[in-house]
Amino acid sequence: NTYNLPDSAIKQGNKVMDATLYTGNGATQTITNAGGFKPDLVWVKSRSAATDHKLTDSVRGVTKGLISDTTGVETTDTNGLTAFNANGWSLGTDTVYNNNAATYVGWQWQAGQGSTSTNTNGTITSTVSVNATAGFSVVTYTGNSTAGATVGHGLGVAPSFIIVKC
Repeated sequence: NTYNLPDSAIKQGNKVMDATLYTGNGATQTITNAGGFKPDLVWVKSRSAATDHKLTDSVRGVTKGLISDTTGVETTDTNGLTAFNANGWSLGTDTVYNNNAATYVGWQWQAGQGSTSTNTNGTITSTVSVNATAGFSVVTYTGNSTAGATVGHGLGVAPSFIIVKC
């Protein structure tokens, strides 16, 4: 029963988070999300092949990828996700993102639509892209090996869920 719940600040959820299905073509292509927003984090996974999960965000840049299902470090890929567009993203020829005839899902989230700021609200300075209304931010920082260190995220409230990848 949702009667007793407060009204949502976001009336149409796919305006800030969307999942888009697409088929690879092995060449460059543009993927459009139904929400019509510029994503700041795109998480791509093949639905038809056993490939890694690839995450690309606007804070680190389109050539930087994270593989969430391994312990591997950040990769540089100039032929994976190649641009964050006003209503989706563009792909190059990397087969993890765009193998001919393979099917994919791309989950995408909107934070600051490509804008970043320095956040000093922690003991470690961070760079953030934030959508406080949606409760989502992308953060990058350099650890300092200090127990109890904190990192600002720009949300204004404690996050309910955090993903950290070295």
